[in-house]
Amino acid sequence: MANILILGGGFGGLITAEQLAKSLGKEHRITLLSPHRTFTFYPALIRLALGDFEPDDISFDLVEKLDEINVRFVQGEVIKIKANAKRVQVAGKDFNGEISYDYLVIALGRRLATEKLRGFYEYANHLLETQAAMDFGEEVRKFKGGKIVVGMSPDSFLPVPVCETAFALAKKFKREIEAEKVSIMVVFPESIEKAFGGADLHRELTETLENHDIFVTTDFPVTEITEKEIISGDEKTIPYDLLMFLPPFRGQSFLSNLGISDDLEFILTDEFMRIPNFPNVYAVGDIVDFSGPKLAQMAVQQAEVAAANIISEINGKEPREIYYHEIATIIDEGGADTIYLHYGIWDENLYRLKKGRIWSWAKRIHDKLWQAAHQG
Repeated sequence: MANILILGGGFGGLITAEQLAKSLGKEHRITLLSPHRTFTFYPALIRLALGDFEPDDISFDLVEKLDEINVRFVQGEVIKIKANAKRVQVAGKDFNGEISYDYLVIALGRRLATEKLRGFYEYANHLLETQAAMDFGEEVRKFKGGKIVVGMSPDSFLPVPVCETAFALAKKFKREIEAEKVSIMVVFPESIEKAFGGADLHRELTETLENHDIFVTTDFPVTEITEKEIISGDEKTIPYDLLMFLPPFRGQSFLSNLGISDDLEFILTDEFMRIPNFPNVYAVGDIVDFSGPKLAQMAVQQAEVAAANIISEINGKEPREIYYHEIATIIDEGGADTIYLHYGIWDENLYRLKKGRIWSWAKRIHDKLWQAAHQG
């Protein structure tokens, strides 16, 4: 019997657990460790902030879901990974001590490195946690007029929710924008092309934003936020009255002593999602160091690859499932200007960009089906 330990209960961790449980059954022990017993469907946080959902609508209990598929859940924090001993030190509500493993999957996600951006904690709203999204929603409801700035800092890797937030706010304040009582600006730290991993969608996305009277500013790497302005590295400023801004991301700093991370503390893996020089150890999701944006679709694909290769190893075979790094995403404008992008970050020959209302419908149907399927 193999002991498989999964660290993290987000998209990467959950999908890995589901895929392993489906193929391995009860013959092997699968354990998922997470500091939270609730799974949150993060792509819906924008709609939560604007009142379309309640928190319970976009979350479910991990314990119940994992129990259905015979995966043990442990609520706790990872203190240390002892790779040579194949043990993980854990502190938490359910367990304090060490858990041994034969196979390990690190799916701990990204850390919000708010300390890297001066003034972020004091002045910025964001949409990367349930409470933060609800707090921003309250700010939106109290907003009476002025300049709204929506943006991302260097190393935040999430251009899609930035664009979707701007579209949602433009819809909400349509009359005020037409009356010139409200304006909206989207701020990127680099070019739109770089923000999307090299995909050439600058013309289409800029045109769509401008069609909704949303101003676009690129190559504005913010280094400081004050009560009324965002400031770039060359001391240019943009004033705001309402701000939604994404902070820099980092990996998990406690892993740095293992020598498996890059300069931003993201984990280095091969195309099989294995961590080099650490037998039977894999990593998936936002914590992986692959270039370009960090999207849920990528975490799901990486989890499927890792699970397939662990199953091969358990069956005495070499890993053979290879991860292909690509973007397959929808930037939901809510109507006919919704953009579908399919782009191969490692293969520029793969490029498809389409626009239309059907993609907005497709995204919302997909999200509902995904949640229903994984809630059990």
